[in-house]
Amino acid sequence: MTMERILRAMGEVMAERGTEKAGINAVAERADVNKVLIYRYFGGWNGLLEAYVQRGFFLSIFNEKFLEAAPEAPSSETRSRLWSDYTIQFMQEFRTRKSSQELIRWEMTHGETELAQRLASFRNESFKSLINKIAPFSDYDPMAITSLMVSAVTHMVLLSSQNEKILDIDLHTDEGWARLETAIRRIYAGLNIALERENSKKLSEA
Repeated sequence: MTMERILRAMGEVMAERGTEKAGINAVAERADVNKVLIYRYFGGWNGLLEAYVQRGFFLSIFNEKFLEAAPEAPSSETRSRLWSDYTIQFMQEFRTRKSSQELIRWEMTHGETELAQRLASFRNESFKSLINKIAPFSDYDPMAITSLMVSAVTHMVLLSSQNEKILDIDLHTDEGWARLETAIRRIYAGLNIALERENSKKLSEA
C-alpha cells in the first residue's frame, strides 16, 4: 500500500539522516512516489510526521501488543514481573529503532512547537493506557514510577550513541545492557517487597 510505503520510507530516512535533515523530497525519493502524493495523503511534513507516530511506527503498536498479551487483573507479584518485562522489552525495542531515537531528539529540541507537543501527548496517552490496565503498585503513584523508568531507559539509549560508558557500564556491549536489565528486575522486585511490607505494617496498625 502506497501510504504504508511512504511511512516506512519516512522511518528509514529519519534513521539515516536524522529528523532535522529528513524532508518531503527525501521521503518521496525513498518511497519511489511523487511528492504530490505525500501532500495529498498527509498535507505536508507535519502531517507526515504525526502520522508516522500515530500509525504505530513509534511505540504505540509495541504498547498495544504488550497490553494484549498481559493477563487480566494481575496479582501484585505478577505486576512486578510484567513491568520488569515491559521496561526491558521497551529498552530493547528502542535500541533497535534509530528513527525513534532521532524523533525523540527532535522533540527535545523543538518541545515548544505545537507539533512536538502533540507527538508527546500522543505518546503519553499510550503510556497511560498501559498503566491503567497493569499499573505497577496502583496505590503508589504508578505514573511517577513509570515516568522515572521510561525516562531513564530513554536517556541511556540516547546516551549510548554518543558515549561508550556510563560509570563502568559499557553501552556498546551486550554484557553492559544485560547488567542494566538485571538492575531493572531488581528495582521492581525490591519495590514490590517494600510495598508489601508497608501494606502489612498498615494492616497490623489498623
